[in-house]
Amino acid sequence: DLETRDCATCMASAVNQINLVCPYTYGAILQLDGCFLRYEHIDFLGNPDTSLRYKKCGKSASSDAEFLRRRDAVLANMQGSISFRVSTSGLVEGYAQCIGDLSEADCSSCLADAVVQLKSLCGSSEAADAFLAQCYARYWASGYYDSSGLQLLSFFGFCLISFTLAVA
Repeated sequence: DLETRDCATCMASAVNQINLVCPYTYGAILQLDGCFLRYEHIDFLGNPDTSLRYKKCGKSASSDAEFLRRRDAVLANMQGSISFRVSTSGLVEGYAQCIGDLSEADCSSCLADAVVQLKSLCGSSEAADAFLAQCYARYWASGYYDSSGLQLLSFFGFCLISFTLAVA
């Protein structure tokens, strides 16, 4: 978790960026390293939603049995999480987290779904991210990211565009 000052700075940055990325929209989600911002025209607080919003898969490590064994250990550890979990196995690291409005059971279910998405969508990738509507999970081989690459991978956003349909 971030210190209060760092959290406030991150949220201020997210608000500024979301206004640039998604102006005039009914809803948007923005994930930065350290904070998450979501708004919508519907009430989503406390309502479980495990729909996939964004995924990113790195290059394949298909021939590295040791990496896959370590990755599976990290994912298994994260799959049983409630709220937040950091996991390592050898040179593989990962973390998973829910947004704060979910019950422990809903968070655990969301994180289990995120882990399943990582394995099914990204296969043997050396790094992967799965952002669901209310949780996310990530793993990577040590050294896969430098700090700038990690920040770019963490940034994602989507907009719910508003429009008017004229009927003649």
